[in-house]
Amino acid sequence: MFSILFSAGFRVFFPLGALGAIFLLPYWVLLISGNAGYLPSHFSAPSWHQHEMIFGVFAPIIIGFLFTAVPNWTGKPSPAGLPLALLALLWVLGRVSVFYGGELPVFVPVVLDVALLPLAIMGIAPAIFQTGNKRNYFLPVMLSIFAIFNLCSHLAALEIIDFDENNFFVAALLFVVMLMNVIGGRVAPSFLKNKYGDVGQWSHKALLPISMISIVVTMLGVIFDAPDKMIGVSSLIAGIAILIRIVGWKGWVAIKDPLMIILHIGVLWIAVGFFLMSYAKFIDDMFMTLSYHAFSIGAAGSLTLGVMTRAMIGHSGRPMNNEFIFSFYFVLINIAALSRIIAPLMFDGFYIELLSVSGVCWVLAYLLFLLRFIPLVVTPRV
Repeated sequence: MFSILFSAGFRVFFPLGALGAIFLLPYWVLLISGNAGYLPSHFSAPSWHQHEMIFGVFAPIIIGFLFTAVPNWTGKPSPAGLPLALLALLWVLGRVSVFYGGELPVFVPVVLDVALLPLAIMGIAPAIFQTGNKRNYFLPVMLSIFAIFNLCSHLAALEIIDFDENNFFVAALLFVVMLMNVIGGRVAPSFLKNKYGDVGQWSHKALLPISMISIVVTMLGVIFDAPDKMIGVSSLIAGIAILIRIVGWKGWVAIKDPLMIILHIGVLWIAVGFFLMSYAKFIDDMFMTLSYHAFSIGAAGSLTLGVMTRAMIGHSGRPMNNEFIFSFYFVLINIAALSRIIAPLMFDGFYIELLSVSGVCWVLAYLLFLLRFIPLVVTPRV
């Protein structure tokens, strides 16, 4: 069983990311609703929540995806066996040390939590650069920036550097958005075209660079507290560029194909997030929080579950068939997003109730994913 479990990144880090989603978010709901008060972290409760959603949930899923995809792109293996097991252990130690950070020596949570991403980069960078896989040269660079954001968030929380750690969390979230924009922008239209060959997709090669530059400008604007109008304009441009790309993919032809349409819905949430951010910067700052949840619950929730499901099926040698349970947790994750983003605008007197609905749907979505695929991760490829 050990040799099978630690034979590939998706077998380890996808379940770890799902476990993070299942256990880390409910404790935040307990904290914010007043049903729990114990958090000995050196992060405040809101900062701990943001940090763990980004680096405790999304980071391992990104690692699992890259450890699985890079061997296909380059023909070179990614870490497996004992190195992969040690990386998984480091993720666990990172979660524990960040939670108890205020009771540990300062360097312990910083080192244990921050070390994971650089070590993961070392697992894929040689394969990408040695094989001249130029299309993906940006990945190790982007992951390095992601790791720097994590380090800076710790240093800011410890007041070693004079920055608001929340700025780094927003920047890190926008990094995840940028990665989803690239990877989602590859897989969503290509999978659709491969299955529905006569769909007649269209695009313009300038749209991706425009969206990426706009996201980078928005990210830098957030870190350095740029004027609201600048961030409002850059986020609006990003949203428009991404929306035009989505229209050109014609994802609606796969409306009855849950494994396909969830990828397009995930990218659509990215555009929604940027429109909400732009609205927040021009009109009502309250919408900033809604934009963050459009990115994290709507976009990242839909895309991680969609991509993990397809990877689990495909890389285990099973047929890519839709199952009811897939549709069920795809619907749940989008109910979670709507409950956290849209519903509060209409039912502002039911914040805790809607928060609870969102949290329950989020947990159930990842729990169902985990229950469906745990037997598969310890089973040999067909």
